[in-house]
Parts: sequence; C-alpha cells; structure tokens
Amino acid sequence: MRGFLIGSALCAVLAVMAFAGQSKAPTPDKLPAGWRNWTHITTGVIYSEKHPLFGAFGGVHHIYANAPAAEVYRKNGARYPDGSQIVFVLYEAKDVDGMYVAGKKKVTALMVKDSRRYRQSGGWGWQAWDASGKAIVNDPVGQCMGCHRASPNRDLVISKWTP
Repeated sequence: MRGFLIGSALCAVLAVMAFAGQSKAPTPDKLPAGWRNWTHITTGVIYSEKHPLFGAFGGVHHIYANAPAAEVYRKNGARYPDGSQIVFVLYEAKDVDGMYVAGKKKVTALMVKDSRRYRQSGGWGWQAWDASGKAIVNDPVGQCMGCHRASPNRDLVISKWTP
C-alpha cells in the first residue's frame, strides 16, 4: 500500500500540531483551481490497525497531479520540475455492502515544487486543510519533511503511479 501513501506526509502534520505557530518555511496558501480535473495518480485504503498510519490516516486516499508532476509519475522519475503540484485527499472509509467507498472528507493536502521559494523545505511547499478548510501546516520542515525524507530518491514524493 506504499504506492498511495503521500498521506504519510500528513502523519507528521498531525503528530506535531503542538509546534503550531513556529513558521520556519513558507507554505502554499490555497488549493489550485481545477485540481480535481488533474491526472488521478492512485487510490488506496488504510483500513486496519495493522497499518502503522491507521490512527492518523485511516481511510480512502486519492492522489492527483498536475501535468508536469504527472509526467514524472508516469516515467517513475526521480526529479520533479518546478511547477509540479500534487494533491492528496483523505476521506473516511465507509463500508457499503462489503465495498469500501469514500465517506466524509478528512484532509486535503498540497505539495508545490518551487526550488527557490521552498528551498528550506527540500524545494517543496506543503499545506494541508482539515475538513472545515482550516490550514493546519505552520512548519513544513517539522511537520512534513520527516515522513517525506523516507523518499529521497523520488524527490521527497512518496506516492507512485498506478497505471
């Protein structure tokens, strides 16, 4: 299930909310228009306590990428160009007659590649919004990079393309 776990970036977000207010690097301020029409990269479900991220990220995961990011995903590339954007959406997993479907939205997150603007955070800007639309990332280095550092050979991108 590692292919869809961009959500592990949010693992750090939720785990270190106590450090809110200590902005160390800039964050994106809003979701890009039309992101829902971007390329769907992958979907996965964390459905039980067997998964280490179940507590924070149990649910249905959908990953979307804009055109520059989608091209790198398709090639299983290691470097994303500036302008790449990736959206992760986490929903509650709802069992409907034996089929897991997306329930209520829990979190929407964004990664934006801009090597100059986000140099303090590995060239990526991170932000996440809870279900009410409240931004929850104040320190992308402390809240996001911990999980993303596990993917150094993929330019800090955890999810993988599912053709």
